[in-house]
Amino acid sequence: MKKLFTLFLIVMSISLIDAQYYLIPNINAKKNPGGLNNDPEYPVGGGLPTTWATVHTGSKTNPTWSTAKTLPIPFSFNGQVVTKYRVCSNGIVSFDTAATLPVASYTRGTLPDAKIPNNSVCIWGIAGIGSNDNVVAKSFGTAPNRQYWLQFSSYGYGTTTSDGTNYTYWSIVFEETTNHIYIVDNRNGGYTAATKLVSAGIQIDATTAIVVPKSPDLAPLSASDPTPADNTYYEFRPGSQPKFDAKPSSIDVNSYLTIGQQDITGSFINNGTDEISSIDLSYRIDGGQVVTSAFSNLTVGVLKSYNFTHPIKWDATTGVHNIEVWTSNINGNADEFSSDDTIRKNVVVYSRNIGRIPLYEIFTSSTCPPCVPGNINYHKIVDTKNQADFVSIKYQQNFPGNGDPYATTESINRRATYYAINSIPRMEIDGGWDGNAQQFSEALYTSSRARQAGFDLEGTYSVDPTTKTISANIKYSPAFDATGYKLYVAINENLTTMNVATNGETEFKNVMKKMLPNETGTTINTLADGVQDSISFVYTFNGEYRLPINGLAANIINHATENSVENFDNLVVVAWVQGPDKVVQQAANLKQLIGTDVKDLLSVKEIKTFPNPTVNQLNISFNAIKNDNIEISLYNLSGQLVKTMKKSVFVGENRIEMNTTDVQTGSYYLSISDSKNNVNTSPITILK
Repeated sequence: MKKLFTLFLIVMSISLIDAQYYLIPNINAKKNPGGLNNDPEYPVGGGLPTTWATVHTGSKTNPTWSTAKTLPIPFSFNGQVVTKYRVCSNGIVSFDTAATLPVASYTRGTLPDAKIPNNSVCIWGIAGIGSNDNVVAKSFGTAPNRQYWLQFSSYGYGTTTSDGTNYTYWSIVFEETTNHIYIVDNRNGGYTAATKLVSAGIQIDATTAIVVPKSPDLAPLSASDPTPADNTYYEFRPGSQPKFDAKPSSIDVNSYLTIGQQDITGSFINNGTDEISSIDLSYRIDGGQVVTSAFSNLTVGVLKSYNFTHPIKWDATTGVHNIEVWTSNINGNADEFSSDDTIRKNVVVYSRNIGRIPLYEIFTSSTCPPCVPGNINYHKIVDTKNQADFVSIKYQQNFPGNGDPYATTESINRRATYYAINSIPRMEIDGGWDGNAQQFSEALYTSSRARQAGFDLEGTYSVDPTTKTISANIKYSPAFDATGYKLYVAINENLTTMNVATNGETEFKNVMKKMLPNETGTTINTLADGVQDSISFVYTFNGEYRLPINGLAANIINHATENSVENFDNLVVVAWVQGPDKVVQQAANLKQLIGTDVKDLLSVKEIKTFPNPTVNQLNISFNAIKNDNIEISLYNLSGQLVKTMKKSVFVGENRIEMNTTDVQTGSYYLSISDSKNNVNTSPITILK
């Protein structure tokens, strides 16, 4: 690293004294510039959101220029307003849009080079030879602070064509108002170290270029993660580099904390030409009181980073908080580039430590060949673990081809509507990590379990194989003031074998059969820290088993009249709490109550309901074995709560009346739960 920065300084001091841009390397930034683009880095038609537009297609045996394209944001290059650009399949974008342009080969060279047009941005050395190598474009943000992204998607290097194992993703980004240009190292898989090299920079003309150090042998630093979490970028700013410029580069406070004294830690980088010997560091929480401290006796060289711990701790309270950190007063001078002096981060503070059960969601299909290695890798890791330490759920999908026979409307909507995922195999860890199950690792397993949980969550369920009825009761309590959270419940079949299709798999584990009441979940009450609440669910699988011929909409299971459960003795119930930001705060494998245990655990015995069918009023009588508080709930056959009431009962015989005049004619289930959340259910028919 020292050699890289030394080379950069030599280049700056000798050949770029009169350069129109200066370079700020953001080595291992682990994010995209500005944080505006958080789209997954996938191929066209293979997971890339459809909001990206293709501006240049692949299959270019020789480097080929696109037609002139319109730049959709106001932008100046080298002090001149530009409105059009052309892109070449060798990684070059030029604002010279003449009918005939010079064409450099796919083999990278040293910048500047006469074979590259004037006014160009270069990632020279990548190649759009493969059939699905595309240059795609998309705007992010709102005026006047937009970014226009050109991403070289699923490209190759040199003359080596990309394939399922070898691929690269790089981007060129133009930023409105600042007129900054970014070269982003997005994602890389496969290729030898000697192959994946580029020449990156800005070429003003055949004699002047601002070059990223190590070019033309610049190696990518990103790995195969399809999110920005491993991205690096190089920032080109117009004008001359200022003497005094510091940029906070990270807030290293954990995203999940417990109450009490917390250190505010992070780092800043010296982007000026003078060494930093003193600086002020300030922070505030939720826009409140400013806390400032002076740091002195520093020796932060040009483009060097400094890791800081603010001497004044934050007394953290429960809830979601915004931490704002900024630098000022560099060596007694004002920062000459103040627009990037502030950095922010949201954190969640819990009132107590709660053991975490992570949620692993996998979107897969028996018609998906790439899903096989993902499932193998996933189970190689989790099958050796204690199964109570995590929650696993598989959503069979309706593609590729005609899809999995066990695809359901709920499993499809969970993928396409909730997560906006359009490719498989895909895996979500706690609603945050998004990738291929083939990338799941021991390290990810360990880290997902190590994070603190925001909720206590537990529950019980029972299965009546005769009536095909599932009864579940779930208790939850947050470790912070929780608003806008939802409880999701799924019935899984541990193992299925009837949905074999074309990918060679013969057994399928943790297959989701039904979500309660459906995939949209249940909004829980706004709860203060430590307050406990509970929700009960009852669901009956209707009709008889049917194996659909495929996963297409015309053939998927209609839950109102049929089911696809192979073995009712093989069903389990799982639950999780998920927030508005899609982060899963806690998950749980519910405990099954077996046989007569369901009734024997209840505080009430000898439950009778009459008349049944009933009109207008249902009478409920039972014998209470102890004083207790119970909840009586009425559910429809889809598991939706229709009516509920809470009562105190006393030892001996009790009788309760439920008014049903406001309930429509139909079949229902009456659920009675005691203070320990033990549940009894009974079928009820209501007439008008």
